[in-house]
Amino acid sequence: MHSGVLLTCLLLAFPAAQPARAEPSQKMSDDVELAIEAGLHWLASQQVKDGGAAGSWSSPKYPTAVTGLAGLAFLANGHLPGEGNHGVVVERAMKYVQSSMTSDGYAGSIGDSMYVHAICTLFALSYLGMHEDAEKDAELAQWCRKAINVIVSSQKVPKAKAEKGGWRYSPHTHESDLSVASWQLLCLHAARQCGYSIDDSVINFAMGYVNSGFVRTKDGQSGFAYRPGRSTVPEYGVTGTCVLLKGIFENQVDDKMSESLKYLKSFEIGWGGSQYRGYFFISTWYLMQGFFQMGGTGYEEFAGKTRKVLVKRQKGDGHWPYPSQSSAHRQGVGPVFPTTMAILILSLDGQYLPIFQRQRSLFR
Repeated sequence: MHSGVLLTCLLLAFPAAQPARAEPSQKMSDDVELAIEAGLHWLASQQVKDGGAAGSWSSPKYPTAVTGLAGLAFLANGHLPGEGNHGVVVERAMKYVQSSMTSDGYAGSIGDSMYVHAICTLFALSYLGMHEDAEKDAELAQWCRKAINVIVSSQKVPKAKAEKGGWRYSPHTHESDLSVASWQLLCLHAARQCGYSIDDSVINFAMGYVNSGFVRTKDGQSGFAYRPGRSTVPEYGVTGTCVLLKGIFENQVDDKMSESLKYLKSFEIGWGGSQYRGYFFISTWYLMQGFFQMGGTGYEEFAGKTRKVLVKRQKGDGHWPYPSQSSAHRQGVGPVFPTTMAILILSLDGQYLPIFQRQRSLFR
């Protein structure tokens, strides 16, 4: 990759080098700031320091994904590789994630999942441009290019009409869903911010799939369903991430967006509950980002209530547990995942990560 692209990555992915973000960040309240710092301290204490898994965090099935998320949690709070108290933690995590890629560019081999691939790619793109060693940065830039190529190529796998434009668990699958697709689109968004060229046809194809997931039910609910062409009812978490994607890539408020926002405002925030469908943290992540793109009082109300729930539920040593309804989910992901997600959710206002930056022209 030539130096101009690396400079673009430096300006867009390295917060200290940005004279102005997409929008001025809001000062965190003291309790949120303390919760984040305690959570990061706990995460640092849990990182594997030695052996073949050095740099990772424990997870029964998805150590690479959990490591990528934990690395993002540190970057989302301005902790740079090689600097400060947590610099070595971030470096170790990147070394582990970078080593996970197969020769064909796939980073989801541990857990065989495009979720894993996307999380690793987002971590790498957010890290890119921060390392002082130009050679290592160039290596990571090439790693990112290979990872992006996997995402673009896997979209082209032949699929039935209702599945076209999306992604699902494997890069070779003939199926799609909006949850997996949202992660791939966030990777493509971050890649563009880092100076990589992503053809508009890739984005337009994917957004056609996203928009095909919009449904209206007989009882008046309007939002996005998990699997377009198969699912018939909207889900809060999926609708939240689709609002985010439409805000990023379409930059306009259409009927689907307006009706979805109305639907999202009916969501009841709590510490778990059936409305989260057993996925409290990932659903909250989707919802928080959707509301963030909306901005204004809608976001402040949702974010304020969510912050209170998370701060209240944090344990004395800094970690977050799972809500009781998450038992089936946590068996495969492990104990570190909820803390990484809680930190990322609480860190959104900082806008340090490329995917955390609000679009200027929406919801004013």
